[in-house]
Amino acid sequence: MSSRRRSGVEDRLIQQAFVYELDPTPEQARRFASHAGAARYAYNWGIQQIAEHLEAFKKAKDAGGELPVYPDHFALCKMWTRHKDDPANGLEWVGEHFVGTFQAALRDAHGAWKKFFDSRGGRRKGRPVGRPRFKSRHRSTASFQVHGSTLRIGEHRMALSRNPAQEGRPKKVRVQVHRSVVLPKIGPVRVKEKTTKLLALLRKAPAVCPPCGGAGKVPAKGGDAEMRRCAACKGSGQVPYARLVRGTVSRTASGRWFISLTVERVRPVRITPTRRQRAGGTVGVDWGVRHLATLSTGEVIDNPRYLEKAQAKLRRAERALARTVQGSRGREKARHRVAVLHGRVAALRLDHVEKATSRLVHDHDRIVIEGWDVAGVLAGGREGLPARTRRTRNRAVADAGIGMARRKVIHKANWYGTQVTVVGRHEPTGRTCAACGQVRAKPVPPAEERFVCPSCGHGDDRRVNSARVLVRLAGSDPAPAAGETPTRDETR
Repeated sequence: MSSRRRSGVEDRLIQQAFVYELDPTPEQARRFASHAGAARYAYNWGIQQIAEHLEAFKKAKDAGGELPVYPDHFALCKMWTRHKDDPANGLEWVGEHFVGTFQAALRDAHGAWKKFFDSRGGRRKGRPVGRPRFKSRHRSTASFQVHGSTLRIGEHRMALSRNPAQEGRPKKVRVQVHRSVVLPKIGPVRVKEKTTKLLALLRKAPAVCPPCGGAGKVPAKGGDAEMRRCAACKGSGQVPYARLVRGTVSRTASGRWFISLTVERVRPVRITPTRRQRAGGTVGVDWGVRHLATLSTGEVIDNPRYLEKAQAKLRRAERALARTVQGSRGREKARHRVAVLHGRVAALRLDHVEKATSRLVHDHDRIVIEGWDVAGVLAGGREGLPARTRRTRNRAVADAGIGMARRKVIHKANWYGTQVTVVGRHEPTGRTCAACGQVRAKPVPPAEERFVCPSCGHGDDRRVNSARVLVRLAGSDPAPAAGETPTRDETR
């Protein structure tokens, strides 16, 4: 057993995304848009090729002839090479773009059809996936992918001249600033944040391969005694501590360019809770709109309601947009103002959810949450509910970011040794008494703020009661209430 495992931490080979906002020059922004358009063209071409194959397959099957072979990603790439090299197609502009951008677009096209077939065949969980559609220049997100050795983190060095009035100082001071990323066919692009952290990971020495433990071999599939070569280290027993896999450049509706760098790295992951998490114990979380989360300890996490606060500005911006002429420069400016407001709301909501979920994960060793479907609640509604009331309710639920908070709690818990228990979506948590477990016949009316048990007379805030019911359903001891200090024995 390694020292890391004994200390409650083990190394794992994972993929992590590092997102940076780019600061391109006008020429670089035009190159970005050109690459995004090229990727969209290749994606639509791949979708069309598979659709034509399905039509040919259907006709051959009805005629009883030889069935054509379904094109996979590699077949699509070969077909694309013949298509772009044909002078009759007029695709001379393809050579001005990175070749990996077209390969990634064709891979996405093939993956879209695969998700559709797996969904129809019952091999994919979740809601049904529709037939792939073409990407539109006006409605789809402008994005493209790059990869390979030419994708790297750049280094900028600034030379600061000394002040002539200060004698005895060195003439120049070399300051190394890591604020650029080098993209193939485009070159170095400045980013608005320092990339020092990522560059330090990329410069680290190779590490022992976590999947095989340095042996270079792993058990074969099926549980047999045979061993096969480890795919991560290719039998060498060592892997790069961090390496760039790909970069996805995308543009938001407000015109800001971002790059998401997918990095395969060795990350220390906690497998046992810390002393701080053990002191926090188990906590139930009741998600809501009035408060983003109500904990079984009685603590509440506020819902800032950023969208509601921005409604006045959004109404004025939307009205100004509605008065503009289609295709005019004024309409583009008005649309940009609306997009900036929505982008700010989304950024503020994400920041609040990130901080709230991180505190939950770091303060408790077990978190119990409800499993109700947020998207289903937004899509449905009570019968007879006025459309305006339903629209206001859905906007408030979406503004809270409940679904995003649940996903982030589950995601972060895998890295920091916290256990997350998801209670079934049909459990009557709002009608159950946290003291005796008696289930009421009717739910608590929305106008009432307290839950009163008709059996034992227990009364509590309805949201705190629901959170404590979650802990009861999980079969764990609750965390200390707000204001209580755990004893010394409880913190060990």
